[in-house]
Amino acid sequence: MLALGCSAEEAHRLADVQSALGQSFGSESEPNGTPPNATPIAKDGVVRATVIPNGDQDLFSFPGVAGERVYAATMTALSPGSSDTVLELLAPDGSSVIETDNDDGSVGASSSSSIAGATLTQAGTHFLRVRQPAGNATIRPYDLHLKTQAEAPVAETEPNDLAIMANPLPVSGWVSGTIGVGTDVDIYSLALNAGDTVFASLDLDPERDGTELGGALSLGPFGGTFVPVNDPGNTGPDSEAAVVTVKAAGTYGVAVSGTAASTGNYRLSVSVHPAAVPANCTTYSSAPGAVVAIPTGPAVVTSTIEVPGHPRIADLDVSLTLSHAHLPDLDVVLQSPAGSVVGLFTDVGAAGFPDVDITLDDEAALPVGALHVLSGMSMTPEASYRLDWLDGQDAGGTWTLRIADDAAGNGGALTSWSITVCEPAPPPKCAAGDSPTTLFETDFEDGDDGFTHSGALDAWERGTPAQEPSFVDCNSGTSCFKTNLTGNYEDSSMQDLVSPPIDLAGFEAPARVSWAMKYQMENATFDHAFVDVREVGGLSPTRLFEHTGATMTVTVGNGPPVTLQEVAGWGIYTADVSAYAGKNVELVFHLDSDAMGGVTSTFPGVAVDDVKVTACPTPACGNGSVEGTEECDDGNTTSGDGCSEGCVLEAQTGTGGSGGSSGASTGGSASTGGSAGSSGSTTSGGGGTGGASPGGTGAVSAGGTAGSTTGGPDTGGAANDVVIVGGGFACNMPGNDRSRAPWAATLAVLGLGLLRLRRRAA
Repeated sequence: MLALGCSAEEAHRLADVQSALGQSFGSESEPNGTPPNATPIAKDGVVRATVIPNGDQDLFSFPGVAGERVYAATMTALSPGSSDTVLELLAPDGSSVIETDNDDGSVGASSSSSIAGATLTQAGTHFLRVRQPAGNATIRPYDLHLKTQAEAPVAETEPNDLAIMANPLPVSGWVSGTIGVGTDVDIYSLALNAGDTVFASLDLDPERDGTELGGALSLGPFGGTFVPVNDPGNTGPDSEAAVVTVKAAGTYGVAVSGTAASTGNYRLSVSVHPAAVPANCTTYSSAPGAVVAIPTGPAVVTSTIEVPGHPRIADLDVSLTLSHAHLPDLDVVLQSPAGSVVGLFTDVGAAGFPDVDITLDDEAALPVGALHVLSGMSMTPEASYRLDWLDGQDAGGTWTLRIADDAAGNGGALTSWSITVCEPAPPPKCAAGDSPTTLFETDFEDGDDGFTHSGALDAWERGTPAQEPSFVDCNSGTSCFKTNLTGNYEDSSMQDLVSPPIDLAGFEAPARVSWAMKYQMENATFDHAFVDVREVGGLSPTRLFEHTGATMTVTVGNGPPVTLQEVAGWGIYTADVSAYAGKNVELVFHLDSDAMGGVTSTFPGVAVDDVKVTACPTPACGNGSVEGTEECDDGNTTSGDGCSEGCVLEAQTGTGGSGGSSGASTGGSASTGGSAGSSGSTTSGGGGTGGASPGGTGAVSAGGTAGSTTGGPDTGGAANDVVIVGGGFACNMPGNDRSRAPWAATLAVLGLGLLRLRRRAA
């Protein structure tokens, strides 16, 4: 038997795709704290990242040219931890600071950062570094916006003080202007689609001469007004930044204004991040005309929506239209059919702005409460709440919106509301039509199935949870693991639940892990939960899930106030682990807690059920040899399957026996297939491989009759240059010097037998 290979294996990198209705984010890839492993960021893009653990710093890389201007800002208002960043623009050497900022940013948090108009002085890869100033707190998460400008800005045209006189923004989104008197306002208009996110960055010292305009930045109209964004500024070149996601298509404006005591020049950069295209999403609305009165408080009203069937949640958004005489009195909470409670907002808005017309979306630019106007925008829930606590759950059933009015003397009405459920994208398929193989699966009904647990104050138990009100069941059956089946985890714990080894040898992408999980945790500043995959023994861990939110409770109402337990109910979580194909891995479900005592310092923790790992079999020929996945460079084939799949070849012998082993010498002869059997009745194994050594010549004898093939005219072919006749196979690998002559002119094989190309069926 003779096996010959024609190609190298190609790496597959497949990631999970999640539907989203808001802006489309890039994501960081940890570790990214040094220039060699910096995460790339688009020159007109946004990433959502975290500073975790304390002391973490993130570097993002982008190409730049001399003279290019950089506009960048962090949005930190969504973090329930620290919202304080330092943003640094670094030169290509990865250490020289071109410009830095601590507190100029005003996109929802006065301690966020903004750099506007910094000039690059050389070509090369530049870096943006994000860190927490003291290094003793986490930021969970922040958004980093970037826009670079290379040409010249377009000068404003006066008058443009009113919306009807606004200058249309140029295609570049880059303009320059002057605030000449304290009452001057410059407005620039742009057309937006529903779900678009605007990033506006205002450079108040474009000459970098230390003379700064005391300017302000506004976006609008929202709720009939422009929303101002301004802060006191910081040492160094002052700037302002603003982001917003619009709820509806229309014409919007960006306004620059000054103060009575300050005039001067500015440069404004505006970029638009289009909404991600919804995939497999359905909107379910409250009954038309079913207005719900909100009486003067203290009072609680509810409204319901019925979702038919069993759609699985990959992303969920909530839209609200209501009015109230004093919005800061309202607490709004959503409850899923399974009883999971998620806060949306409590005591936000401002007197004088009674109308709410928003979509709450985890992928929006700003959290509700960051601005005093709650109309015409898509916003995330408040920083203490996350809609992704509902991800993975079954959306079928009755959804309940609960509105609590804290105080007497004011009333209002809920006009309508809706939820939009986006279902998961279909999982990626295996190559060549193969089906994924289940490598490990357990529902814990018959035992621990190899899972072990350990650590300080380890409370992992298998059984049926019995902790009222929310932890009283498993995702399936009556047995699952939980950190204490009947109560909370303890303070000062450090505990791991570890799967048995799962062997991915002989398998390739896409490799996926799924598990069912329910959890309720204290603020991730104090207590932590995460899921990792790693090589057996602890090497090369990758984080698949991490709790990064606030304490999972919400207090609503005032008659008396009621504390509701927010729970991420049984959801199916999936992650791509293709980077571990071919390795022996294990899953780790981790929880740790700080030493702070008290009634509310610990929570029910984490429950796990229905763990499954799948991967695609590595394609192989019938002889069991591994099949490659990279196409030959010329795709040259004859009557057989050819080499487009790179399948390893096997020669079948006839009655006389098969060829011998290969021989090679520099400048001499080389034979792959060797001499035929003595009877002369044999299959030659596919002939010689000329060019296996520089200048070599291959020869094959079949029944005493020789054919030959010759190596390349210069240095010979590459070592894996293969030409086969009889099975319809001919190809040249990159790097050889052989002219690509037809196979018939290259090799002739005489004798009896059969060469077959066999590939495992799908």
